[in-house]
Amino acid sequence: MGAATPLLLLALALSPGLAAAVPCATICPAGTFLAGAGCGRGANCQQCPSDTFSNAVGARSCNLCRKCEGRFTYLKVCSPISDAECTCKEGYRCSDVSCSRCDRSCGLGKEKTGSGCQACRYGTFNDQPDGSCKNWTVCSENQVLEPGTATKDVVCKPSSDNPTLATTLPTTSPAIPFPIAVPGKNLQMDIIRISLAVAGLLCVAFLLPLCICLSVWQKKKLHAVFKKMQTTPEQSIQEETCSCRFPEEEQGEDQDCGKSTEFRDLLEN
Repeated sequence: MGAATPLLLLALALSPGLAAAVPCATICPAGTFLAGAGCGRGANCQQCPSDTFSNAVGARSCNLCRKCEGRFTYLKVCSPISDAECTCKEGYRCSDVSCSRCDRSCGLGKEKTGSGCQACRYGTFNDQPDGSCKNWTVCSENQVLEPGTATKDVVCKPSSDNPTLATTLPTTSPAIPFPIAVPGKNLQMDIIRISLAVAGLLCVAFLLPLCICLSVWQKKKLHAVFKKMQTTPEQSIQEETCSCRFPEEEQGEDQDCGKSTEFRDLLEN
């Protein structure tokens, strides 16, 4: 009996049925499952069928692969050792980390809230289809290059920007930058200067003839005053005497009046 035992064990080892059997200490790897009841005779590891997977060792069965249909699309296809991964199609977004449901995207300039999509309030923006609203960038005073919108952030001027541009002329000596005013910057000031210049010309054109007329009138008036002041009382009496002639006055008196008149003319001239 004792001598026959090794021969019996050798026969059992060479038996085809027993070679396919899975001993209880064997564990099936991922991507397979343990077929049959229990372990030993009739139990073996089999590959997972199509559209199924097994991601753990020693599995008794394989799991069905996830289907990405409708609003879903495949992010990763199913394999014998891993399940498929889904994501949402364009215009939709996943409601959770596992993407168990697809909700419609709010789009640019809006954000998702508990009651649905809500537009970004003033001072915020969202430039992503499924993002949330963020605050505009705060620029220093008068440094805003482009204003912000619900879909775009504020653009600030670089700190090195100046209101004038400089160009350099080629020369053998050190270059001297010449500032060139940017067109349109001082348009309003130019209009004001031109208006003031036109108003000044109009005032000059109106006041100059008036001043000339006043000057001429003033000279005539002063001349009349001086002429009146040069007339002496004696001349006035002589003029009155000469003007009041009587018939009995002789020719000699007429000659005296004539001489007085000539003397007065000499004084006036």
